[in-house]
Amino acid sequence: AGSNFRHAPSHSGFHSFLIEDHVVQPQGFSTQVASLISEGVFVKYPKLKAVMIESGVTWMPALMWRMSKDWRGTRIEVPWVKDAPADIIRRHIRMTSQPFDGPDDVEDVARTLDHLLSDDMLLFSSDYPHWHFEGLDVLPEGLPEAKLNKILRDNVLSTYPRFGG
Repeated sequence: AGSNFRHAPSHSGFHSFLIEDHVVQPQGFSTQVASLISEGVFVKYPKLKAVMIESGVTWMPALMWRMSKDWRGTRIEVPWVKDAPADIIRRHIRMTSQPFDGPDDVEDVARTLDHLLSDDMLLFSSDYPHWHFEGLDVLPEGLPEAKLNKILRDNVLSTYPRFGG
């Protein structure tokens, strides 16, 4: 999502500072997810999973809510989209755990992940060897054991079934 350097990476043009580039990255991912759903990709390929690598996580609940809300009033334009976009996202979109852009507080992390309404969407990644790697804590603190097992193993194997043996 962030390597299209022939064209301006945001609606306001090319960035002057690294912080601008980091802040607008989720917009690129959001537009890709919206396009995959609106264009009917998951209708044509019902088993397809798309993985948003290094996208962060906190942008997704807002996209799920907003796209589902707006779809209710505009679904006449996309009659092939039979389910709410949030449901389609839960079935078909996966995100990697690094860099984790969530809050530091353990309760806030849990609440943020709860807004996804799915334990299946997050896949483990370490972000190594990038220079901006977030240290030794590759996963946020306070994840329940059941959710941790899904992120580390089960979600990866269901997303990439050929790795299961």
